[in-house]
Formats: sequence, structure tokens, C-alpha cells
Amino acid sequence: MPRILLTTRCRDSGLYDYLRENAPRNFRWRFGMPRTISFGLRFLRQNLPDLNILEYPTRAEFSAQLKRGWDAVGFSFYLEETNDILAMAAEARQAGIRELWAGNYGALTPSIQSHFDHVFTGYSEDALGQKLGTRVDEIQHPPLITRFRLPGGWSFPLGVLFSSRGCSFRCTFCQTTAFAPKPKEISLASLDRVLRFYVQHGIHFVLLLDENFGNLPSHAEAVIELLARHRVRWLVQSRVDLLLRNFNDWQRCGMEGALFGIESFHQDILKQMHKNERAEAAFELAERLNRAGLYAQGYYIIGLPPETPGSISEDLRTLASLKLDVTQITIVTPHPQTEMWQELDSGYGIFEKDWSKFDTKHLVWNHPHCAPGVLESLLEQGFHSCYGKDWLVRTSRKFLSTRRAQNDISSVLMGPVRSRWASSARLPYLPVQVPSGDQQVRRAVA
Repeated sequence: MPRILLTTRCRDSGLYDYLRENAPRNFRWRFGMPRTISFGLRFLRQNLPDLNILEYPTRAEFSAQLKRGWDAVGFSFYLEETNDILAMAAEARQAGIRELWAGNYGALTPSIQSHFDHVFTGYSEDALGQKLGTRVDEIQHPPLITRFRLPGGWSFPLGVLFSSRGCSFRCTFCQTTAFAPKPKEISLASLDRVLRFYVQHGIHFVLLLDENFGNLPSHAEAVIELLARHRVRWLVQSRVDLLLRNFNDWQRCGMEGALFGIESFHQDILKQMHKNERAEAAFELAERLNRAGLYAQGYYIIGLPPETPGSISEDLRTLASLKLDVTQITIVTPHPQTEMWQELDSGYGIFEKDWSKFDTKHLVWNHPHCAPGVLESLLEQGFHSCYGKDWLVRTSRKFLSTRRAQNDISSVLMGPVRSRWASSARLPYLPVQVPSGDQQVRRAVA
């Protein structure tokens, strides 16, 4: 069996914190969610136990690992991490590693693929299993626990769940159209197993991070029944139309909040993005979530070609009026192998060569109406508007009222203790399952 090491970027420049990146600079009273584990590498290691993974090491730790004589070293990364990964790959070459592999969304970039001997596209358990001479019969979901920090820093553990992976929608800005264009279910047996682990370790809140939960209706219904059986509360990422269609049923079954894409308040822009949703639907969803006291997190994009500084400022004021608990605002950023990359590159030109600037917080193409620096200033303006003077009181009151209504203050008090499972060193994998008789037959035939 070849000796394989899979790694992420090094952590020397600090861990990525999604909620820090989507708040005003130096804003203390915000939520936090530092990225300490790699969901993708955990899935690979759970399903292919002979792999070795290294999650967000220091550069010294990475260099020390290279001396252990690996047959191949693979890198899992996002587009904005490309510079760091290329430097790590160069070091691995110098250390005499025979094969370098690349995976995750960052590996979709054609211009950097020549730095690697093999590029994995999409979720790669099957492809990597073939490389190792084994077969993955059914994807097993690993325990994934993240440390969610409340305003002020109090820790609260969330169990992460993917009931499916991939997306069939064709939004022009999204790389999933190239990465995993067809959603695939994770089996109920696998989900039941990981939910049992969460509950046994005091994790009673789950974050469903499907691209669009509910897009596979019968499977989603079965997953919700499973969540209810384990008596966990859940937050869910989905489309606005799916959330509105299922709002009452999902709330009755334990939904505590939603994460959803708004993208734009203008129907013509949504149409250009192939978003195919009613612009006014986002207002309805935000109002229903707030009225019900449920967590509301929205995603918004600024800087499409027709937009001007004036129109963006007006839209950001509208965005603030939704009174969301968390607001992700991004500058429109073309990503390789998307329609938007082709449209912006051919129509206006992509001038930026520094991959670290492709983090959705910098302008990287020639905007027809916004000079360099303007969109970055508007981005900060938007965050200050969305996290205004009433934000902390409003959001804290919603959170505590929900916990009191659920008679569940103890989950908050025990949060820091239970959050210890979010440590990459502490979080285990589930035991390898012995294949059933028919699986053994199929494997023998294969």
C-alpha cells in the first residue's frame, strides 16, 4: 500500500474565520467560526483509513512531515490559498516526493495544474480509492464538529452534516457547476451513525451544509425525520424558494435558522446569474425568520457590471434593513471554470495575477463603473450598516429567547466544555464498518 499524505495550507498566517471575514474590521462583538478541521480531508480519511491527513499545520510541521518518505503528497485547497499551496508543493518537490496531487476547488484552476502530477476533480473518495487499489462501496460521513463562537467569545459546538453533496443548479458565479454538478445522497444509515455520535458527546445542534438542502425532496424528508428522532435542533443552508416552500414543516421539525443566497435585489441581475428566484422572496424569508425568532444568515454580492457606486450604496442600505444575524457580503469574483469567469474575462478583462486576492473581498477585474478601491470601501460600508448599533442587542435577544423557549440554557452554559470536540487532535473517526455479505460479494467480483 503506497504511503499517502494529504494536507491543507499551513496555518502560519492564521486560521481562516468565515465570520471574522464577514464583519467590520476589528469588530469584537461578532460571531466566530475558525476553520480548524478540513471537511473534505475528513471525508477521505473516514472512507480510506490508510490515508494520512495533516490539517492546517505550521510550516515547520509540514516540513518535518516531508522527511518521512511519502510516496505522494496531496494538497486540498481553495482558490485564494493557491500561492501558499504552490510554495508548499515546491518544497515537497525539493524534498524528493515522487508524486504531488491537487484537489478541492482550488485544483480547478487550469493555469496551476501543471504543478501537480494528478488533479482530482470533485468529491474524490472513489477516484482516490482506485489510485490506492481499493473500493468505496458507500460513503461514510465522518464526525465534523466546529467551534461556533457567540459575540464576546463564548464557545458553542455545532455538528456539521452533509445529507448530500453537489448541486444541479447552474448559477454563473459558482464553481460547483464544474466541481460536483450532480447532487448525490449520503445514506441515511451513515447519517444516523454520525448523528448518534454527536448526541452521545453532547452535541445537540447541527448545521446542514448541503448546497441546497431540500433539492432532493424525499431524501430531505427522511433526513428531517432522522434529526427529529435524535432530538437535535438544526440550521440549514438552502435556496430561498425551497426554504419558503418548506418553512412551516421544517420549523415544526426543529429548524432553528437558515443560511440562504440573496445575491441581488434586482430581477434582471438574478436572471443574468441564472439564479431563477424572485427578488422579493428574500424579503419574505428574512421577515419570516425574524418573526419566528430563528437565526437568519444571508449571502449578498456587490459589483456586477451594471452596478454603480450609487446603486450599490442604496442596495446595501436595503440589505441592512433585512436585520439579518449574519450577513456575508462579497465582491463579485470570477472563479475558473465558471460562466462568470468567461464573461468577465472576455468582456472586461481579469487583471489580477495574485491568487490571494481572489478571496471575494477584492476587485480583480476591470469594472466599467467602479474605480480600484471603490468596491472595497463599499464592502466595509455594507458591513458597518448590517452590524449597526442595534445588531448586538437584537441578535442576542433572539438567541437567548429561543434557548429559554426551548428550556435549553444548559446547552449554552456547557458550550465551552463540549466545544473541545472541535479540536482536530481530539475529534475521532468512526470505526470502520465491516461490509455486509452482498457488499463482500460485489467487492470480490470487482
